[in-house]
Amino acid sequence: MRTVHLVIAAILVLALSALPALAQWGGRDTSGGFGVSYAYGGDENGVRLELAQSALTFGGGYFDDGDDDGNVLCAEVGVKANQLISGYEGAPFVIGGGYYRLDPDDAELDQEDDFALWAGMGDFDFQRKGLFYQFRYIFGGPLSGAQGSVGWAF
Repeated sequence: MRTVHLVIAAILVLALSALPALAQWGGRDTSGGFGVSYAYGGDENGVRLELAQSALTFGGGYFDDGDDDGNVLCAEVGVKANQLISGYEGAPFVIGGGYYRLDPDDAELDQEDDFALWAGMGDFDFQRKGLFYQFRYIFGGPLSGAQGSVGWAF
């Protein structure tokens, strides 16, 4: 289990260290970017790395699930619904789906794999560098419920 934590931490460190180099490449899409955030909600706290483009957002995360005393890995994709509605000028929102894997600390319990839908509001564009906030509601799986995220866009 400790090896899994170290591998995930190493991947996150490598991804974060590569972001400044990606930002220097010519022809960067100015309608999106990268963001890393701390997500909190109930007993589940963790980190999420996101790539946002003009109409889509992709993300992955690692969470400590306090209820089941295990860890949750996730991969999420979302569609920026406000981009699909012509003339919409309200709060930006995203709808999407995700894959969530619970790896319990108790060896007697089985791993749990779930797919769930989610909806979110907040800054999913990352057009500006700096602090951002998101709110998500995940409809099922080990991270089910409300979740806030505070992060930094690169």
